[in-house]
Amino acid sequence: MYFSTIFEKFKTLSAGTDAFKQLKNECEQALQTSSDLDQTALFLIYGFAKNYVLLYEDEAVESDFAQSVKQQLLEYMQLLNDALQQKDLTLILQAQNQVTSQYMKSSRIF
Repeated sequence: MYFSTIFEKFKTLSAGTDAFKQLKNECEQALQTSSDLDQTALFLIYGFAKNYVLLYEDEAVESDFAQSVKQQLLEYMQLLNDALQQKDLTLILQAQNQVTSQYMKSSRIF
């Protein structure tokens, strides 16, 4: 399962633009060969990572800010990963909807 591998790898990276750039690239590559179950989750996270890179790549970002953004994205990824592990389409859709809802209620920093 591509999503799980990417999620575990992202956890180990430092909080910064390079980590988000790597996440974006890995999601983009995985989208080309991923299973149907992973695709929407990968695309959702790819979009978040892409936006972060576009917004903050050329700016100095404070480490507290970068860490809080990474934590927010990790929470989204955890929700998606937990649902994907169950391989239950209803749970996966609920997790995707939950991530979308949480993001729309957030400060939308990426």
